[in-house]
Amino acid sequence: MTTQRWCAAIALLGYLLIVPALITGRVQAQSNVDPRGLGDPNAPLVIIEYSDYECPACASFVRDTKPQLIAEYVETGKVYYLYRDNPLPHHLAGRIAAAYARCAAQQGQFWPMHQRLFQGYIDGEWGGNPSASERVFLQYSEELGLDPSALQTCVRDPATDRAIAADIEEARNRGLRGTPAYILRWPGGPERGDVLTGAQSFGTWRYLLDERLNAQPGSTIGTSAGGDLASVFLYLALGAAGGLAVLVAGGSVLWWLARRHRSPRV
Repeated sequence: MTTQRWCAAIALLGYLLIVPALITGRVQAQSNVDPRGLGDPNAPLVIIEYSDYECPACASFVRDTKPQLIAEYVETGKVYYLYRDNPLPHHLAGRIAAAYARCAAQQGQFWPMHQRLFQGYIDGEWGGNPSASERVFLQYSEELGLDPSALQTCVRDPATDRAIAADIEEARNRGLRGTPAYILRWPGGPERGDVLTGAQSFGTWRYLLDERLNAQPGSTIGTSAGGDLASVFLYLALGAAGGLAVLVAGGSVLWWLARRHRSPRV
């Protein structure tokens, strides 16, 4: 009987450790399709951001809104997020920053460099003077462990600047003049997508995204609040059960050892 209890406790504990991993394993952090993409390329909604690393409003969006947008919509599989360069003509350091981010992508580090560039701008570490700013960008590349020779070769390659220019031209063709600006696409929506401009609040994004998700066939976004609450209770229940399993398993082991110790040796 003791052996059965011990095996059951181990099985329960293993189940409780495995299930949460399976639940959270569906989250995809970075797209394998586009190094400047985040999330699932097959998500029902796509956001294309046209931004400038030297733009105060863009930095405000990255600091105040983007983390929650990524957590609630990209990491949950509802939105595929794409970044595109649109440095304004008077932001010369911003254009060089775009080159460093693009070239970091060749070493699998686009998003870390992207975040570091914006955080550095927010902290006042660079901006204005292109030469001084580039020295800061080189420090960022060292922090991220990038190959400096390969990075510099890419940054100086005319093809990199042409690629940035192509993003800028794409933004102009979409009628996007300022930054940040966004294109929102979804199945059945307009061919060119909805356009948003400026550092909109997360509340504005939530309203717009939920409205688009609700409009799609088979949508269950309307019950997302209830689903989130159910998930909370699920994790609480799993946590409580896990603690109980540890107590049961530990108690069983101690009981078994004590009984074995008391048993007469043959």
